Formats: sequence, structure tokens, C-alpha cells
Amino acid sequence: MAESGEVLFPSWQAARDQLRKWREDGSKQSDEVLAWGQALITEQRAKLGDELWTIYEQVFIAALDCKQTTAATVYLRELSKKFPGSKRVLLLRGMRLEATELYEEAERLYEQLLTEDPTNASAHKRRLAILKAQGRTVELATGLTKYLKEFMADHDAWLELADVYVANQDYEKAAFCLEEVLMANPHHHLYHLRYAEIRHTMGGVDNLEVARKYYAQSVNLHGSSVRALTGLCLVCSTLCSTARGMSSKSKTDSRKLFGWAGERLVSVYEGQGAGEYQLKAVQAMLDNLSVSDR
Repeated sequence: MAESGEVLFPSWQAARDQLRKWREDGSKQSDEVLAWGQALITEQRAKLGDELWTIYEQVFIAALDCKQTTAATVYLRELSKKFPGSKRVLLLRGMRLEATELYEEAERLYEQLLTEDPTNASAHKRRLAILKAQGRTVELATGLTKYLKEFMADHDAWLELADVYVANQDYEKAAFCLEEVLMANPHHHLYHLRYAEIRHTMGGVDNLEVARKYYAQSVNLHGSSVRALTGLCLVCSTLCSTARGMSSKSKTDSRKLFGWAGERLVSVYEGQGAGEYQLKAVQAMLDNLSVSDR
């Protein structure tokens, strides 16, 4: 098997392994999953063993993401035949209802699952997904807060709640959510970056100095992050131009970090093959932000 749609891969084993990796990483890649998974199911199902049904579920979810509800219904039907009465399949049925905006029916189905098992975290999260889809942000925040009292280790829920608070400009609570995530995931550069951006947005010397620290840590963990390097340049420039509340040491540190981050930012763009126009734009931004001994 060499090709599925516009997706090229060397063998069915390579396709299977890639689908497995996306599952393990929690990466959706819905278009690719749908193309590769459909080809595997159609052409190589006898070679997949029990993993066939895991791929069925993966492709079902990808089909929903790609708005291909007819294809999703076909895969759901096969899963229902294979696993009659399965609570997991019942949850997938609810997701299919959500995809067609039959939220009340989906809600009743999740309520049934939770009546049978109040600790079913997936059913709780699907109910929260309905609130999000309907734009009921106040109820979503309340629901997420209640959910996290029972499932405190769910960092995806903390991140979702942080997004809700940011949307409502409640940055203090959003920062708290990211702090919870960072305690459990101290080596994930994106969480350091997200926390830095929230503190940066809050403003004030104390918050800006915290933002500087977490931008720097994000870069330390992932040295080619353009977003983190840009944020570090911006916050250092702001700190250097702040007239009050800054120690001379903090200003010196900001100037040094600005110089280092600016050079690193240009280097990253050059390494990515940026053209002359783009490099000039980056340099112009740095020149506009340029700090001095103030």
C-alpha cells in the first residue's frame, strides 16, 4: 500500500505505527488519520488484529472532526456490532449526536452513563463539551470547577478552564490554572509560555518579572520557539522602559536577556530559511524595541 488519497506512506506497517504514535501523543491530525485509517481498514484489516477496533474508534473521531458524519456513522455501526452494550461505544454515540447538534439527546445519554457510574470522567467531559459548543461560558466555568474538584489531575481540564478565564479577562484565575498544570508538567515548554503570556497581559512590574522568568524557561526547554523568544524580547523591553518599581539589577538582567533573545530569534529565523524581507522585518522589530541604559 503506497498511497491513500493525497497521503503517501511506504507500507501498511508505517501507517499503523503512525496512527499509533498520534494516539499516544494525543495528536489529532484528523485529515491524515481519516485517510490513512480508512485505507488500513479497507485494505489491511486482516493484518491489524485487535488493534483494528482501536483504529476504528480513532477514525470515527477523525471523521467527526472532518465533518464527515456519514463515514463516522458507518464506523460507529461496526463498533456497536462488535461491542454491543459497551459504555465506551455509547459515549461515541453521544459524540455523534453532538456532531449533528442533537445536544439534548446527547445530554440524556451522558446522564444515563453517569447514573450508572458517577466517576465516568469521559461522560463528565462530554457534558462540558456541550456547554462549550453552545457558548455557555459561565456554566462551562462552573462545570469545569466542579469537575476539577473530583479530577484534579486532569491537566487538559485545567487548560480549558484557563482559556475560559482568559476569554472573560479573569487573568488571575487563569494564572492559577496554569500554575496547577505546571506543578504536574514542569518540563513542558508550552505551559511555561502560556503562563508567561498571562502574566505579561496582567501587567505591572511584579507580573512582568514573572513573565520574563517563564518566557526564559520556555526558551530553555525549547530553544527554537519563536513565540517564546518574541515574548521575552517584548517583556524585557517593557521592563527596561519602566520608570518605577524596578531595581537596577532587574533592568540589567532585562537588557542582557533582550540582547541574547534578539540574537537567538534572528538565528532561528535564519535556520528556518527565512528570506531577506522577513529577516529585515525581524530586525526592524528588534530595533524598535531596542533597550538602553535607562
